[in-house]
Amino acid sequence: MSFILRRISTTKTGKQIIRDQALPGDTITLGREGSNIIHVADLAVNPHHATITSADGRHVRVQASEGLGFDFNGRTVDAAEVDSAAGAELRFGGHRLTIAREGDNVILLVERIDELSQSSKDVDEAKAFSLAGVMPGKRIGAWTFGILMLLAFLIGPIWAWSSFKSVDERPEGYHADTAWMSGPLSSAHASLKNDCQSCHVEPFVAVTDKACVGCHTGEHKAMSMAHANAPTAMLLAARHPPGVGERILAGFAKTFNKPQGRCVACHTEHEGAGPMLATPQKFCADCHDGMSARLLKAGFKPTVADAADFGTSHPEFRPLVRAAPGAKPIRAMPGKGALTDFDGLKFPHDLHLQATGGVARMAASFRGRYDFGTKLDCENCHRPDADGVRIKPVQMERDCAMCHSLAFETVGGVTRTLRHGEPDQVVADLLAYYRSTPPSRPLQLGGMQRRRPGAYAEGQVYNIYFREVAVRPSRAEDAVRAVFSKGGACYDCHTIFAPQAGNGWRVQKVDQTQRFLTKGWFDHDAHKETDCADCHTMATGSKAATDLLVPGLRQCRDCHVGETGARVVKVETATESPCAMCHEYHSDGGKPWMPARQRKVNSAAITNKPLRTIYGVSMVTGPSGRGLYDVTWRTPQLHGARQGG
Repeated sequence: MSFILRRISTTKTGKQIIRDQALPGDTITLGREGSNIIHVADLAVNPHHATITSADGRHVRVQASEGLGFDFNGRTVDAAEVDSAAGAELRFGGHRLTIAREGDNVILLVERIDELSQSSKDVDEAKAFSLAGVMPGKRIGAWTFGILMLLAFLIGPIWAWSSFKSVDERPEGYHADTAWMSGPLSSAHASLKNDCQSCHVEPFVAVTDKACVGCHTGEHKAMSMAHANAPTAMLLAARHPPGVGERILAGFAKTFNKPQGRCVACHTEHEGAGPMLATPQKFCADCHDGMSARLLKAGFKPTVADAADFGTSHPEFRPLVRAAPGAKPIRAMPGKGALTDFDGLKFPHDLHLQATGGVARMAASFRGRYDFGTKLDCENCHRPDADGVRIKPVQMERDCAMCHSLAFETVGGVTRTLRHGEPDQVVADLLAYYRSTPPSRPLQLGGMQRRRPGAYAEGQVYNIYFREVAVRPSRAEDAVRAVFSKGGACYDCHTIFAPQAGNGWRVQKVDQTQRFLTKGWFDHDAHKETDCADCHTMATGSKAATDLLVPGLRQCRDCHVGETGARVVKVETATESPCAMCHEYHSDGGKPWMPARQRKVNSAAITNKPLRTIYGVSMVTGPSGRGLYDVTWRTPQLHGARQGG
């Protein structure tokens, strides 16, 4: 036995079309949702209205599923038993389901029984509800609408601007020229909400660089040296050749007094009330993608490698390293073996990061005093600075002294230690100690001790003690030599230079690099949920302090992809990273753009700073003849509250 679905469709001419379809299984669902085996497109039918089953191949049971029943022989029921041989009619909304039997098959006939609208009625109703007779003609309506748009978006804004052009701050209320505003100001410029003329100095003239540097007086001085000192011809040669569409747009921009290279080309405003949006990657890639070839063709020597997208096209990092002890930091050349950095220290990371062994046992013994675990971790010695961005240089007294003590004497409960970082003072302290203090007095020499025969009676104890007193000054040289030799307090961590004669011991100066990647920004605080070893993968196997453990491009690409999500390796949790996330154009040392979840909006540093006068503009734009614009603009006025009175 099987169910056969039979549908009857009626055309406009009254012809009936019958289609049969075999239905699988013994359970058939009926409802308005498309996932049902029998789909009934009727709003009076529930999404899952009923279930049709047959246990013996003859008797059919129809059961409502969602509370809304169906009509069966003129009454509404929730369930019905039907003998397919006798047949029955059921109604679901505007559709009729007829159950019948043909041979061994149960026929389910579905047809629409509601009356269809007639074409003549449709035409009459359209005419009856038409407004053509009471509305003005299309020509009059078009002219009226055009005049209203002209008043609202041209004449009104021009009148509003001319009415308030000499006012420092507009009163509250509606101003017609706000219709030209594409969006609210960012939080950095929120205080200029009612002072449009501070940026838009002249009507129908784009915002000039002079208007920007009237407040932002220092940004151009801190502009990236690669751009600020480059010849104009070199900057123009670096740009990619414009296409046809770009040339057309550039022509329109020039016609409407919007030349290229302005501040607002990167720093767009009226994009929303939050922080200003990051500069899109395209602004950087337009020059840096394929730049080397264009510069060489124009006769210039490229100073940086090509870059287009961090996920797919980015050069390897070039950290600052010292190629030899005491050398000046230089940029490393990747791809030439393991990178080394001589900072003057001797330190085996692998020994200190072992899970077992003497170092781990010592760390475990200090758990109650120094917040150690069962072994040493990176954060036990490498501590972040106040804002969490960078890591402080390792200090002996703060990070090492709990295990590597420099104590050499305890007197009356007070411990005397060697002076760290002052080798001459170490020599002086040891010489003074051995030459000015006698050796520890043997217990047998105490006056309260009972005298014994034997060695004491023969004077041997006296002889040993006074012999030590006699030779003690000469032991000072041995003590100094031991401190600076192998196994001594200084030798195992520092490079020692022994004197040719005398006590002129020298220690290699320690230069711990504060920032290895000076052309990019890295924030440790933003990565505090990541284990150190996930990025510094070579730390656990490093046997020498000269091993450079700064992560490379490959480690960063485990999480960071391009601005559009492009990547060359599989990334489980991808962070879309435009150029502005790590690189800053204005090299002021501040943080570049960061994801919205990490931003801390603080506009007071900009909006509450007293506005500078215009004398500094010539330092940036040059004489008036060389400025980007030949316009007249007013000096920004301070609000009363910001003038201090």
